[in-house]
Formats: sequence, structure tokens, C-alpha cells
Amino acid sequence: MPPTSVTFQVTCKDTNVGDEVFVVGSVPELGSWEVKGGLPVKTSADRFPVWSSQETKISAEKILFKIVIVGPGGVRWEGTDNKTVQLSEGMLVTVKCAYNSSKAEWITKLPPEPAAKKKEKDRPPEETKKNGYPSPEDAREEPLKEDGAPMLKSQSRHLFRLSNGSLQMEMTKTPSLMMMDLDEFMHEAEAEEEHVKELEERERLNQQQRRLASGVLLEEMKNITNHADASQTVLLQGFNWESHQAGKGNWYGIIESKVDTFAEMGITDVWLPPCSQSVAPQGYLPSQLFNLDGSAYGKKDQLKELLNKMHQKGLRGIADIVINHRCGDQQDEHGRWNVFTNTGIESRKSFAGVMDWQGWAITLGDKFSDGTGERGPGQYDDKFDAAPDIDHGNKKVQQSISVWLRWLRLDVGFDGWRFDFVKGYGAEYVGLYCKKSLPSWAVGELWLDMRYDENGLCYDQNEHRQNTINWINATDKESTAFDFTTKGILQEACRNRQYWRLKDQDGKPPGLLGWMPSHAVTFLDNHDTGSTQAHWPFPGDKGFGGLRLHPHTSRNSMCLLGSRVRLGRRHPLAHPSLDQASGKGQAAGGRQGKHSLCRC
Repeated sequence: MPPTSVTFQVTCKDTNVGDEVFVVGSVPELGSWEVKGGLPVKTSADRFPVWSSQETKISAEKILFKIVIVGPGGVRWEGTDNKTVQLSEGMLVTVKCAYNSSKAEWITKLPPEPAAKKKEKDRPPEETKKNGYPSPEDAREEPLKEDGAPMLKSQSRHLFRLSNGSLQMEMTKTPSLMMMDLDEFMHEAEAEEEHVKELEERERLNQQQRRLASGVLLEEMKNITNHADASQTVLLQGFNWESHQAGKGNWYGIIESKVDTFAEMGITDVWLPPCSQSVAPQGYLPSQLFNLDGSAYGKKDQLKELLNKMHQKGLRGIADIVINHRCGDQQDEHGRWNVFTNTGIESRKSFAGVMDWQGWAITLGDKFSDGTGERGPGQYDDKFDAAPDIDHGNKKVQQSISVWLRWLRLDVGFDGWRFDFVKGYGAEYVGLYCKKSLPSWAVGELWLDMRYDENGLCYDQNEHRQNTINWINATDKESTAFDFTTKGILQEACRNRQYWRLKDQDGKPPGLLGWMPSHAVTFLDNHDTGSTQAHWPFPGDKGFGGLRLHPHTSRNSMCLLGSRVRLGRRHPLAHPSLDQASGKGQAAGGRQGKHSLCRC
């Protein structure tokens, strides 16, 4: 087949003096995964950090590749999944990508017209007609033939085929809203075709997930998993404690109306409220997990429309996963609410009984337990008295929740997870559920008590952030965590102007951000700490005025969207410190990275 002419444009800021950058991939033209045969990309002082390759002809329908940095320090491969690009034979393809991101965009264009063909096209109408290529004027005058080319009417704005079967590219010289750039049209059509294929693949896997072995399903799911770029993620909390009322039954529709704005602001992910039927309208006392039509925030179809709109704009949807506790639908013979039903998925016969639990699913010792469970709460598990505490060590519970999470991914369209009240069950189960559902990324709400003494918040919060790191490690690093340590210290420092708190004994940021920035999700407030609950709010009259801003590597930042939302400008998160004795401002140390904080 005719080869495709491919040019690569790579954004890479991770190089040092003397480093070279290569595109290394699955075809011989890219080295067949050998660095020494890779395609070099070059940059210059005025173009950095964009690196470009020469045009390369590749004879393949699809290529897999990674960006590799080679220099005095050795060879550095990207740590992400392989990038994938579909090629169209005989076309010109420009591939745009970034180092350490699994995403790759490509633009396909028609090759320039050969000189010989262009010369033929420029011949007078009479000569052209003799060679079998009628001019537009001749086409107007000739009647339509059954076996010939369709007639071209005067001022036509439609493509048509000539008698030799070729496509007439000259549509009309008359300006018209119906006219479009053919290259752009073809690129959009190919992109839409890929999107449709992905939706079809999601649906196919969703229909098969109870028939396929878990290992096989996960391997196939990997192909549709869009992993988040840790350094480019900005998470917006898309609700507050009162949003179920503000939406009047369709909060999803309110969010959908703002998706364009979110995309323009640079937000990459939106954390949506719990989507299942719940005893409490806020969603945090779930009962029928598959019943998305029973949510006070809207119906399942409205949620799917919202997620589809978000995906069209390049935003990911983060589901609020409430699985520490679950409310029963029915009472047992002793009046305990510990009978759970599978309402919401009756149409799927293969899902029958997935969520039909009884007392055996509840931890022993819980007031809702009937004594048939296998184990009590773990050593570090906190109680949640308002609903039955679920035993995640039970294999059927694990299987049920894994099926539900995969259904949220494949049928509903969610991309990632926010795990609620994770101090109520073992961190290893969060890791297990991530491995069984392959989210783009996940974050846990580990809200632990900080150290206080008679003078207030203690300066040393190392134990608090170490406990958070222990939890992250126990998930096998499958999940990040909200940085409650940084929130507590930052709001205390701002409230009392105690800026000396903003660095630890080693001169680093004093929260999780200072020790494990790759898994720290920084924030000011959420629906519990702020909003109308205001359990632990950031002081509303304080800001970052007068502080020197300094960026650090953080996985995500988060802001709050409520029924009265006021979104401010995006800033790097501040981690300055102030030496009160000398009065000199010092920025706390840390690795550089891109992240943003939206203040509401």
C-alpha cells in the first residue's frame, strides 16, 4: 500500500544540556523499539519545548510509539502507556504529543497534487475533454447519463464524481456557508469514527463483562482507559451540599451547561456527586447502587448525556464511590435493615443477584449485623453508625462492587473514582477495586485528626502526613489522596498570619505535598469542610495577597462548585514561608510541576 508521510511534533521540557530526543516505536522507521534506530526530533532556542522530526514515510496502518530522551545521564523512556496513531495510506499525517503523556493527536491531510496532474488540470477545456476529463462548463451542458458522471449544475456546492471515477475537488467559486475545507472535514470524520468505535467498544465490553473472565476483560479494558497526566490534572468538585435542591431534579443539566466554560478554564476533571439511589438526598447513604434513576441529582440518561458532553470537550468524569456503608432495602425478621436488593439493573439478566446482599455482607459487631458475617472491622477501620458497615473482605462483596465499578466505566461512561470515607475499610480494597475497574485515576478521602495542643494546631504534623502516605502505599499506589495535612496547615497559617508554618523542619512544604507530591491532591474546601456544613472551613476573608507564589509538583488541585458558584482566577498553589525573625520571605523547596487551584 502507498506509505503515509508522517511528521512528529513533540512537546518535551524534561531535557538537560546535551540530551537528544527520539521517537521509538513498533515499525522499522521508528527503530522497531530499538533506541538506536529511532526517529530523531530536533528543537531550537526559539521553538523549545517543541521538537519536530523530518517527514518520514511509514508503511503501516497503525503505529505504537514512545518518546525517549538520550543523554549523558543515560536513556529515559516515558513512564506512560504506548501512544497509538492510526495512519491513512498515501496521506500526510502530523502527530502531536507530549513527553510522559499517553495521548497523541494527529491531523490527516491530502498530499499535494502531482505536477503532471496539475498540468493536465490546467489545460484548456477542449483539450481536457479529449482526454476524458470534462470541464465544469461541459458538465453543465451534457445531460445526465446512467453510466456516466452525475450532472454538475451551475453554482453547485456539492462534490461530484467524474466519468473516470475520480472526485471533483473544485466545488464552486461562489462563497457559501455550505462550503468547507475538505481536509478539515476528513480529519473530523476520522476523529468521529474513532469516537464511535470507542463507544461501541465500551458497550461491547459492558455487555460481555459478566461472561468474560476478569483477566480477559481487564486486558481489553486497558485499550479504552485514558490515564490522567499527573502534572496536568485540575479537578473541579461539581457540586456542594445543597446542589440536590438547586438542581430541582436535574443538577446534571446545570453542570452540562457549564462544560464549555470549564474546558476554557483548563479544568480536566469534574468530580460528580454520588449517582445512586440514596436514603439521604445528598447521596451518601446509598442503597440500590445500580439504580441511577433514583438519585436526587437527576436520571441515568441525563448523567450519560453530561458525561458524553464532557468527553467531547476532553474532560473526564470522576464518580463519587460510597462503598464503606450501604443502606438495606428491607428489614430482616428482627427488624434490622440488612436486606439489600439489586434494583436498577433488572434488564440485564446476566447481572441478576449481583447486589442481592443480606446480613453476611455486614461486619460482625455492627448494629445491623445478624451474626452471619465472616469478620469484624479491621484494626484501623472507623465506624459509620448511620448505615451498615460493609465487609470488604467478603469475596462476593468484592465481586459485586467490581462489577458495579466496571459498569459505571463501560455503560455509564465515568473515567475515574473519588473514594468516600476510606478510613472505614482497608486501603488494600481500594487498590483491589482500582485494579478490577482500571480508572483513569483515583483519589481517596482520608480525613484524619491532626495534632493539637493547648496552643492550637501543632507545628509538627509529620505523623498525619505519614499516615496518609501509609494509606497510599497500602493501595499499592493505585490511588492518590486528598492532602488534608496541607489544608489544615495552610488555613491555620492564613487565619493567624503564621506563615512560618508553611515549611517543615527540612524546608519542604509541611503537608503530603512535601513528601509525596505525585500522589497529593491539594484543595481548600469541599462539601464537608465548607459549603453549608462548614465543618472545617478555610477562612473566607483570607487569601493569598502578599504571599510569594511558588509551584510544586502535585497530582491534582480541586475547587468547589455550588449552587452559587464564584470561580476565581487560576493560580499555582502557594507554599511560601516567612522567617518572622528576619522578615524575609522564603519559598519552600520542591520539584517543579504544573497544577492549578480554583478558589470559589
